Amino acid sequence: MKKLSTTVLLLLTGAAPAADPVLSQSAIQSAFQILRSEYIRSSELTFEELNRAALQGLLQRLELGAELVSKLESQRPAATSGVLAERLTPEIAYMRPLTYAEGEPTVLESRLREFAAAKLPHLILDLRSAAPPGDFAVAAAILESFIPRGELLFKLKQVGRDDAQLFISSRDPVWTGPLVVLVDAETNNLGETIAAVLHARRRALLVGAATCGATVRYETLPVDNAWLLRFARAEMLLPDDSSLFKTGLKPDFAIPLPPAVKRQIFDTVDAQHPVLETLFDTARPRYNEAALVARKHPELDDYIRRSAGQSSADTSKPRDTVLQRAVDLLCARSHFDAMKLDWDSKPRTAPPTIRKAQPAP
Repeated sequence: MKKLSTTVLLLLTGAAPAADPVLSQSAIQSAFQILRSEYIRSSELTFEELNRAALQGLLQRLELGAELVSKLESQRPAATSGVLAERLTPEIAYMRPLTYAEGEPTVLESRLREFAAAKLPHLILDLRSAAPPGDFAVAAAILESFIPRGELLFKLKQVGRDDAQLFISSRDPVWTGPLVVLVDAETNNLGETIAAVLHARRRALLVGAATCGATVRYETLPVDNAWLLRFARAEMLLPDDSSLFKTGLKPDFAIPLPPAVKRQIFDTVDAQHPVLETLFDTARPRYNEAALVARKHPELDDYIRRSAGQSSADTSKPRDTVLQRAVDLLCARSHFDAMKLDWDSKPRTAPPTIRKAQPAP
C-alpha cells in the first residue's frame, strides 16, 4: 500500500524522491494497459471511467486552480451585499465588506470618511467574509482608500500574455491611521489581495488564520448542461512581482477560530444585533451581600430554568475571539501611547563614586 501511495504521488506531481526515478509517460500507459487487462474487475475500467478518474486527479492536482461547479449552485441568489460599519469603542472603528460587490467600495469610502471626521484613531478591517471570487477592480477600489495616489497597487498577469494589467491608485487615501486586518482560510481572492497589498506596504497588521492563496482571476465556462468549469485565468502579482497563489498569507498574530463558529457569529449580526455584541459577555447576577440586604435572589430564575431542563444563562454565546484579540491589541497600543513612556531614558542621578581600595600601611 505504501508503494501504491508513492506511485500516485509520482503520477500527480511528476516528482520523486532522490532514490526513485520519475515515472515516465510510457510507464503510465503501461500501467493503464495492465490494469485494463489484468485487474480482477477490469470490466469496470472503461475509457469513460478512466477519463473521470483522470479529471478527478487533475482537479485535485490543480487544487485552487480549477473546480467543477454545478449550474444549480451558480444560479442561487447572491448574498446580501453591503458593508458592516460601526464603532466598537470610542477609539476603534470596524468595517467588513460582505460580498465585494461593485457598490461596496463606495459605501466603504463613505463610512471611512465619517470615521476619519470623527477622529477615531484605529480601524479594524475584517476580510473574513466567505464570498465567491470577485472582480479585481473592486479590490483596487477598496485599496484606493488606503494607498496614496499614483502608487502601484498590484498587477494582473494573464496566461499567454507578456504584459500585465496594472492597477494604480487614482485618488488620495481616506484612512492613513493604524489598521488591523482580519483574515482566515475563507477570505476570498479579493480579500487576500487587499490584505497582501496592505501588509506588503507595512500599512496593516494581520490577525487571524492563514489564507488559502487563491489570488487569481477565475473564468467560468460550461462543460455540459449541468456543470461549469471554473478555472484560474490570470494571476495577481504584487508590485515586486511576487505571487501568493497556493501560498497565501500568514498572519502576524495567529488566532484560531473554527470557520463554522465564525459563520454562526456572522449570521447573528444584523441591524438589531451589532458586531459589538459578539465581543463582550454579560454575566448573570449572582447571590451576594447586596442581594441579601435587598431580600432578593437573582439566581432563582436560573435555578428554575435548569430544573425545567432548559439551558443555563451561564451558557455563553460563541464569541469572535479573533476580533476580541484585535481590539485588545489596539487598546493596549492606546494605553501605551497615553502613558508616554520614555523607554530610552537615562538615570537622572549620577551614579555613586566608587573609591578604590587603598593598601593598609
